[in-house]
Amino acid sequence: MNTATTRCVQLPSAVTGQVKWFDSARGFGFVAVPGFAADFLLHQHVLTSFGRTSIADGSTVAFDYENSATGLRIVKVLAVEAPNDDLDPFLTATPEQVFDEKVPARVKWFDVKKGYGFVYRYGSNEDIFVGLNVLRKSTLGDLQVGEALCIQIAETEGRKSVYRIHSWV
Repeated sequence: MNTATTRCVQLPSAVTGQVKWFDSARGFGFVAVPGFAADFLLHQHVLTSFGRTSIADGSTVAFDYENSATGLRIVKVLAVEAPNDDLDPFLTATPEQVFDEKVPARVKWFDVKKGYGFVYRYGSNEDIFVGLNVLRKSTLGDLQVGEALCIQIAETEGRKSVYRIHSWV
């Protein structure tokens, strides 16, 4: 009888890395971690378990992982921080008024390539602008049509825009 044993390498289960890219249409992306030669695979179902449908490129993510036969893969997201981007100052201008109230809203449409889209708050058909910079601050990388959000609205020169996206929790 062959009693050959497989040697397992014990790795720490929780690490922090930076999202290289994530494509919500394809349902996966990769996270780079200093000290690891290989990237960590991040499946969309793992993000969904964390309460997200996407994540912004450059976001910092803390996670548990496993070393499977196909490589390193993330099994649980523990925390996410927004990327440290030097955003266009025009896009992050101080609004004239920020409303304190957090309101439920749905995504009307959003185009990552254009860098903007529109949402509408429940009970209203008024379009509210949402820019990519707001997504990056909230650690989201994309918005899907019909996706529910909790937002804070700002007004500049009579136009409303999403100032901040909040968690439902």
